[in-house]
Amino acid sequence: MEARQDDGTRVDCLTENYAIEVEFAKKWREAIGQALHYAFKTERQAGIVLIIQKNSDESYWKDLKNTVEHYQLPITLWRLGF
Repeated sequence: MEARQDDGTRVDCLTENYAIEVEFAKKWREAIGQALHYAFKTERQAGIVLIIQKNSDESYWKDLKNTVEHYQLPITLWRLGF
């Protein structure tokens, strides 16, 4: 369920453990910052659900995954679609 924060931002999905940003593949870079910010604001773990709509979106998934792993970012990743 979406949850509005005191700074006006909205977490796409807030669970007991996670603050999750749901984003289309080509916006993976923005998703990283948003997920970390939401996790900070809610004192939960950061998560990203990346929406994969077509074969060419696979490269975005790989870029997101590699960036999170390289910098050891505390973000859990899920992929949705295709």
